[in-house]
Amino acid sequence: MKRSPLPGVDLTVYINALPLLVRNPSIVVVPLLTLVIGVLMRIVLAPGSGALAQATAGLGAFILFMLALFGLGAASVVADGAWRHGRASFDAAWTETRRRSGEILTAAVGVALLITVGQYVATFAGVLGLLLTAVIAMFLIWALPAAAVGGIPGGAAIQVSIDRVRGNPLGAAIATIVTLALVFYAAPALALLVVGLVPAAWGSIVVEMLLIALFQSVAVGYAGLILTKTYTDAAFGRRW
Repeated sequence: MKRSPLPGVDLTVYINALPLLVRNPSIVVVPLLTLVIGVLMRIVLAPGSGALAQATAGLGAFILFMLALFGLGAASVVADGAWRHGRASFDAAWTETRRRSGEILTAAVGVALLITVGQYVATFAGVLGLLLTAVIAMFLIWALPAAAVGGIPGGAAIQVSIDRVRGNPLGAAIATIVTLALVFYAAPALALLVVGLVPAAWGSIVVEMLLIALFQSVAVGYAGLILTKTYTDAAFGRRW
């Protein structure tokens, strides 16, 4: 069968993802669960003094990042069904997520390791290091969708993402900027705004962390929608 030509940049994906997110709130379930687990882990692994405490905190941060990436992979499975049918069955998506969980986790470990290395370099290289981290993130942006819905083994998902990004760098750059801006900047900012408007939440770090997790889970759900669609368009051509 002849493959569809690879697409350029389709900005309508970012608009069409919004009603899909509203119609498929289940897309935030697994991301929210992983982020709440992250909150609990941060409370338990509160920073302490000494080399052991620092090592434990570093390992905890890596595990939290990997959990968040798994949440993105699970969101991608729901997103694939949402793009295909308008509404996705959470039960079917969860069954598929469990089936692909090994591949998603393998891809998540690879992505987390590479991003962590980039962040480590950034601590010494300043602005250049931050730029390197951003470039690494861009080339890895489609690894989780590749492992979750692309039928790609987790160990090959990173290379597949790199290949797709090289074929569509502008589309990957836009998807990366939108994802990072929403998950790491817009979502926490909105959560803190809500905290500021609710006197009962003032001074409660736990409430603040849980609200940030809630807003970030919505951002991850939206990111799952745009990353899944842009990945499948780059890999297979536009199908729906």
